[in-house]
Amino acid sequence: MIGLIPLVFMLVTSVKPAGIVNQVPPVWIFPVTFENFATVLAGGSGVSRGFGALLLNSAIVSIGATVLTVLLAVPAAYALSMRSFGPRKGIASWILSTYMFPPIVAVVPIFVFAGKLGLMDTYPVLIVPYAAFNLPIAIWILRSTIVQIPYEIQEAAMVDGAGQWVILRRVIWPLLAPSVATVAVLTIVLTWNEFLFALSLTRSAAKTAPVGLQEFTGMFGTDWGSITAGATLIVAPILVLTILLRRRMISGLTFGAVK
Repeated sequence: MIGLIPLVFMLVTSVKPAGIVNQVPPVWIFPVTFENFATVLAGGSGVSRGFGALLLNSAIVSIGATVLTVLLAVPAAYALSMRSFGPRKGIASWILSTYMFPPIVAVVPIFVFAGKLGLMDTYPVLIVPYAAFNLPIAIWILRSTIVQIPYEIQEAAMVDGAGQWVILRRVIWPLLAPSVATVAVLTIVLTWNEFLFALSLTRSAAKTAPVGLQEFTGMFGTDWGSITAGATLIVAPILVLTILLRRRMISGLTFGAVK
């Protein structure tokens, strides 16, 4: 419950009238207004784009990175779980170790490559790095799930003449639904909230919502009403998604933990 205090304070501040937002101590009894949300969504003076467009950019980038991550992670995880693949354990451990690679180190090289390829301020320049940085944990989660699936199921499919791709599509994939949901939610959350790459690699066309929040802070102060309204709009979709998929996430993370 203590962890909800910042969220509650943010939500309360976002619906305060402009005149009492900055009062200290905070005012807790006031007429509720949604003027801050209307101002943020409409855009205005000092703001490059309306927040609705920034949220759309965040959604496109997050969904694109999630789809790419799942499409690459599922076959990779399946390959690393095959008993006929000798170095599977060593490669799986190496892939997981790459998750500790600090993304900030890659900002400058990606910035240079994106500039030379003409990809600055586009969706792919964010989608591809986001998918790359989320692949290690996605592969590890999916591989752990596949390893827990009885191998006799795959052997039975092989006896019936099914190839590896058929087994992956018709046998493994349906059993991976909880883990895929877990990977999807984790990727969306990490991508949706990412700030550094979005700040460095975009300008206006592909700028995401977290970067847009900084526009409400200037040399003359911070517009707390607008910044908390924008933050609420960023948090709300992720919060709703997590609540809707929480059971599948728990199932995916705990699959095989209890025999």
